[in-house]
Amino acid sequence: VSTSIENILYKKENLNSSFQEFGFIKLRLNNKLFENLNIEKKVNRNKYFKILVLEEKNIHKLLKKIFLDNKLTDKISSMTGFNYKISYLISYETFNIPENLKHNEIYANHWHFDKPFSKNTIKIIIPLEKIDISSGAMKILNIQNSKNIYLDNSINPDFEVVGDDNDLFIFNPNLCAHKAGIPEQNKSRKQLMLQLNPSNNWCYSKFLFEK
Repeated sequence: VSTSIENILYKKENLNSSFQEFGFIKLRLNNKLFENLNIEKKVNRNKYFKILVLEEKNIHKLLKKIFLDNKLTDKISSMTGFNYKISYLISYETFNIPENLKHNEIYANHWHFDKPFSKNTIKIIIPLEKIDISSGAMKILNIQNSKNIYLDNSINPDFEVVGDDNDLFIFNPNLCAHKAGIPEQNKSRKQLMLQLNPSNNWCYSKFLFEK
């Protein structure tokens, strides 16, 4: 229902883009984002997942760099046909999960969809430092493969979030099955994630900083 309402109220045009077909895309940013980034504190959600709390003034600067300085609002709207509200932001670090615990859902490390959200919701991932396969790069299936196969942990991904802090990854979490990779021993993965929902105009939630 929410998807249909968004399509009526907010969608500017129907587009045929690679993002519409596959559900993910990698972009290279013009400007570095994380110079002089200050992490205010670290909060352990569990033994293997740590939230990195950013200062509010740093979040303001980051949003300006990402969406205005790099002209990301125009790029996203041209790919999707929507303007968006930035509804949620989190930066975090994940660590190796011991072999005997990998069958447990520790930090979204099993294939899943973000079903509570509409089909138009998108997520943006930006590495806080270089991410490769050994540091637990996130894994994504394209839209078609997400429909057609039974999700088990042996499936090979169509795309992995491998890059550095000049790279930006956008995907559709409702249509693309995805999971967190598990870093190798003595490795970790640090990244920033933003969730965007269709809106009449580009904006961000007044609760963004509280969350």
